[in-house]
Amino acid sequence: MIIICGDSLIDFIPAPLAEGGVGYRPAPGGSCRNIASGLGRLGAEVGFMGGISTDFFGDLIASSLAADGVDLGYAPRLPHASTLAFVQLGADEPAYAFYDDPSAHRAWTRQASPRLADRVSALHVGSLSLIAPPIADEILALMGENKGQRVLSVDPNCRPSLTHDLEGYRARLARMFALADIIKLSQADFDFLHPGQDSRQAAQGWIAAGASLVILTRGGEGATAWTREGEVSVAAPAVRVVDTVGAGDSFIAATLFELDRSRLLGVGTLDRIGIAEAQAALRLGVAVAAITCSRVGADPPWAAELGL
Repeated sequence: MIIICGDSLIDFIPAPLAEGGVGYRPAPGGSCRNIASGLGRLGAEVGFMGGISTDFFGDLIASSLAADGVDLGYAPRLPHASTLAFVQLGADEPAYAFYDDPSAHRAWTRQASPRLADRVSALHVGSLSLIAPPIADEILALMGENKGQRVLSVDPNCRPSLTHDLEGYRARLARMFALADIIKLSQADFDFLHPGQDSRQAAQGWIAAGASLVILTRGGEGATAWTREGEVSVAAPAVRVVDTVGAGDSFIAATLFELDRSRLLGVGTLDRIGIAEAQAALRLGVAVAAITCSRVGADPPWAAELGL
């Protein structure tokens, strides 16, 4: 089982109004929620860990996860508001206006969820929940408790508009990366965290420090992975882009799915991943991300659409 720990929220996606102008339609979102849903749709055994509000937006988040086959046994319902994110679509990555304090996802603690069961092979963390204490410290502690017991995966999916203590954020992520077996960043994430630095040199450094797989995504230019065996890149398929909301989340969901399907997502097995296995994971990742980009919002494909 794969557990995805972190944020869930409601995205408000721009939508044309019949009478003219643009309105917004609510849709379940949040990077970690999207990753869990993407894995569920592909047929993985997956659970979501994090606080979900008791409000009607929380009902929408919970019901969407359940409909996608995601286990909610680690997701307590908390009496705080749901995080709301208004999306502005542009030529590159979407921009967001977040309404997040206080919120159910920020109020989550390790004690609010059961301890991870023995059958949990991997724990993935990311996005809004890594930005600031107290939840960011809770997740760092959760990673520390599970180091060596299951594969640890991190995707910061940075949100600069919410990052008020940049140095504290960078220091915390450095500690998380030191614990992680899988590190995934977009080029925009890397440039925000490590301005002016060389991504290849950084990735090789993380591998030398103990990570088994480092992935850098470049949108329409594809993705590159580093393992202890070397480096491999794949191109992104051509697609008519509707928007890129949830594309990176779909990518990491598909990557984790392929690693799990290949029986590599386990302690003592992931460290043996080679170029061929990394390439297969990237290929599924870019294929799934491309389909998501061809749709409105974070709407990853189901296994049947991919012939899986």
